Formats: sequence, structure tokens, C-alpha cells
Amino acid sequence: MPLLFSSQYRGGARYAREPDMSLRRAFSFFVREQPPRMILIVLGITIALRLWVGGWSRWDLIPVVALPIVHPFAEWLIHVLLLHSKPRQIAGRRFDFFSARNHRMHHRDPWDCRFTVMPLQTATGFFVASTVGWYLGMPTFGSFLSGVLAVQIAGLVYEWTHFLIHTSYRPRSAHYRHLWRMHRLHHFKNEHYWMCVVAPIGDRVLGTNPDPDAVESSPTARTLGVEADDEGTEAAG
Repeated sequence: MPLLFSSQYRGGARYAREPDMSLRRAFSFFVREQPPRMILIVLGITIALRLWVGGWSRWDLIPVVALPIVHPFAEWLIHVLLLHSKPRQIAGRRFDFFSARNHRMHHRDPWDCRFTVMPLQTATGFFVASTVGWYLGMPTFGSFLSGVLAVQIAGLVYEWTHFLIHTSYRPRSAHYRHLWRMHRLHHFKNEHYWMCVVAPIGDRVLGTNPDPDAVESSPTARTLGVEADDEGTEAAG
């Protein structure tokens, strides 16, 4: 199937299987990809701007408290409702979310890190939506920047963790080992479970964290139920 997504996918990116990859080596590959580089640049600008604006208050604590509560369920909902959505026919036309098409490519080849990082278009959309939300919800410019900064940090942690899981780097800590195992079960055993990458409490609360031994292997874990020949080029977003 041709790569119809964006210029970030030109060239090869199959370094994930490089044997005995170190954490430092993995990070050097991570920052080669365009979306992580953009996140790091915008994060640096936001940190500098927040420090320059000053005016710290109790409102700056709201993102610190809210994000750990909201993130597990936002991660779960985005994965289930957006990334695993299937093409639809509406008024005789085929519509397929860009993010969902990219995610299906990720499931088909979990070792191709071009599809492990969030597409730049999708990352930009989430950034704009969250920025507008914090702007409308926070009373000061400084607290608004704190909210934007918190979302950027959460996004970077998500992208880095997800990227690392799809490399040959082996888990060292018990926490990362758990995330590593659950996400690989999602890819190679059953795509209907273990939807969260960095916040597994979402799976526990929403019932998608079963005993792996009690789950049957899914024949559609690599295709998400959409065969390559059925892919379309009409996109809804």
C-alpha cells in the first residue's frame, strides 16, 4: 500500500529492531522524527514564556491536579473512538480519519517507527484544541500557559513511552516493564484490550485490562478489521 500520509514518512525508519538498543540510542532515533522535534521546540518556547510572564498563583496547580485524573480516560477514549475507528460511507462517499489510517499502518508494522510517533497533523490538532480549552478555562495568562505546558509535558511523555516500547530497548524498571507488556499484548494478542500506554488505570476502570491468559488471540490485531485492499484515500480528518 502506498504511503499517503505526509512527508514525514519519506525514507526508511526501521531502526527499532536494532539489537541491544540503549536508552540514549533510542532517544537519538526519537528526536529524528519530526513530531517529537516539534513538541520539544514548542515545549521549550512555552517554558521560557511561562517563566517570563511570572505571576504564579494557586491556579497553576489546577493542571497538576487535573491532568493525572483526566489523562487515563482521555487516552482510552482517543484510542478506542478515534484511532480504532473504521472507514464509513456517508452520502455515497467514503470517509476515514487520517489518524485512524495512520494507526492501522502502525498495527500492521509495529516495528516501523514512522507510524509509532503521532502524525504532525494530529499533534497540531490536539495542541490547538487543548490550547483553546485552557484559554477559555483559566483566569490569567500565566495560568493558561501553565495548562498548555502541562499538556505538552504529558504529550511528550506519551510519545516517548510509546516510541520506546516499539524499539528493542528492554525494560529495566517494574513500572516500565508493565507498560511494555500491556502494550505489546494490545498489538500482538488482542487489539480490543490494553488501550492505555502510559496510564493503565484507564484500562482497569473501563474494563479493558483482563488476565491475558483468559483472552483469546485476535485474528485482526494487525489489521484492526480493515484489510489493506479496503483502504481508501478520502479522509475526514
